Amino acid sequence: MTTTRVADIIGQILADQGIDTFFMLTGGDPALWTAFQRRGIRMIPCRSEQGAVYMADGYARITGRPTFVYGQHGPGSANVAAALADAYWAMSPVVSLTSSVPAATRDRHEYQLLDQLALHQPVTHWAGEARQGDHVRRMLLRAMHEAVSAPGPAHLDVPRDVIAETTEPEAAAAAPATRLAAPMYRPLPSAEVLGSMIDALTSARRLVILAGSGARVSGVGEEIAQLAELLQAPVVTSIGGKGSIADSHRLGAGVVGRYAAPISNRIAREADQVLVLGSRTGSVTSDSFTLFEDVPLIRVDTATGSLDPAAGLNVLGDVKATVAALIEALSADTARATAARDRAWLAECVDEIANWRAHALDTADTSTEHMHPREVVSMIADALDGEDIVVADTGYMAAWAGVLYPQRSTGATFLRAAGSLGWAIPGALGAQLAAPDRRVVCITGDGGAGYNLAELETAARVGIPATIVVMNNGTLAFEYHLQKYVEGNIIPEINDFGDASYADAAIALGARGVTVRTAAELAKALSEAGGAPTLIDARIDPEAIAPVTSYAASMPMPTGA
Repeated sequence: MTTTRVADIIGQILADQGIDTFFMLTGGDPALWTAFQRRGIRMIPCRSEQGAVYMADGYARITGRPTFVYGQHGPGSANVAAALADAYWAMSPVVSLTSSVPAATRDRHEYQLLDQLALHQPVTHWAGEARQGDHVRRMLLRAMHEAVSAPGPAHLDVPRDVIAETTEPEAAAAAPATRLAAPMYRPLPSAEVLGSMIDALTSARRLVILAGSGARVSGVGEEIAQLAELLQAPVVTSIGGKGSIADSHRLGAGVVGRYAAPISNRIAREADQVLVLGSRTGSVTSDSFTLFEDVPLIRVDTATGSLDPAAGLNVLGDVKATVAALIEALSADTARATAARDRAWLAECVDEIANWRAHALDTADTSTEHMHPREVVSMIADALDGEDIVVADTGYMAAWAGVLYPQRSTGATFLRAAGSLGWAIPGALGAQLAAPDRRVVCITGDGGAGYNLAELETAARVGIPATIVVMNNGTLAFEYHLQKYVEGNIIPEINDFGDASYADAAIALGARGVTVRTAAELAKALSEAGGAPTLIDARIDPEAIAPVTSYAASMPMPTGA
């Protein structure tokens, strides 16, 4: 009787689903690599499991497709699990496919034995193990389905002896014709719930729309801007929701929360009704739970865990589909949509946001010895067009880029580490692989660059032409400023780095590298980047304070802020 290897079943399912890129750090399981090679699946061997996970995550956030990452049993799988937190927070459909120790000998102190399911469960929506070859097809499809349904990471363990074994041909049946992609399902609220939403929205005097990460995952384009125009309501976003509305739109009021311009947070505080589209309003978005606490909320989300029993109205629905339904209903009676609105307040909001934007990247007060981060963001903005992609690390980089980078278009054109410092370099490489015809620029600091700088060797070897801008101030500036402005006690030995040349390190890893100290040098370096991985070591002022509300009293804000 004809049989087939389990590794070939895995390769065929991926090929049938159109999945042509696989991120990994090899550590055995050669049958799997042979199966992928036969089916033309591109394998991206990274320099660490963390780098591979972050690269897969960046790829998945652009494509919305289930994106695979592999780790060998034991420490490899443990490293994959540890790195999945960012994909979990960002609702990114990454699938961890890890080998586990042979099923036949795991009761005999098998080498590198770990409880890999337990490691993965806190950072996935679903985790399982296929201990028999004829279970692999069903369980692999289940993992992929769970990744795009929630969406978020999923995990499948396959013992290494099972990967290499043969099974009956029935187990290798073709994958379903439906291409799996997030969001897999788009639930719509009932007509009754839509009516309640419209009643609340049209009766508000100072209505504000908040778009979160769920709006980005839902794939909103111009719908939120259309809804804002119908309702005449300013739109604020979380950092994860940046791109839900173009910053150039007159009703786009910027990022709110812990990283924000004061005017954006003030608009949110003055609302008497907030339409929350796909945001959990966590500590960063709510500015440590000081925003959105004492105002009626209409919460729209597909995850019941993101809804709140205390909200004025909870709506279980896909953001894109729900907004489209609201647009259709409100368009039938445009006068009612804005009859109650405080137009004087709205005009004031629009004017003050426009004034802030006009001066947000002013650099008149910057040091002459170092660039100010505002200059770096300004030069990057000048170098990119609306379809290009900016990828920012967490911490100060999220604040500088998230608040100040002028988003010209809607969609997945701004990605941000959801909490894992060091995510941005491999995340940007994954995004570039997913969008080869668009320019990708990563914004990280010297602290973040230290985590995964070695992935520039991957970029050079594979041919990933992303541009990495390292804001290099020789210190962990967020920690330094916390100590200086909050604690009142600076501890240099836990903050400061040596005078490392990240440009030289990039060259040693096979990429291009250049050090810049002025805005003119940076503009030149950005114009010359492209076609090959490039790292720009941008020397910035260590005293520059990002737009973080913790430092509001000390923050040198530009005119109009």
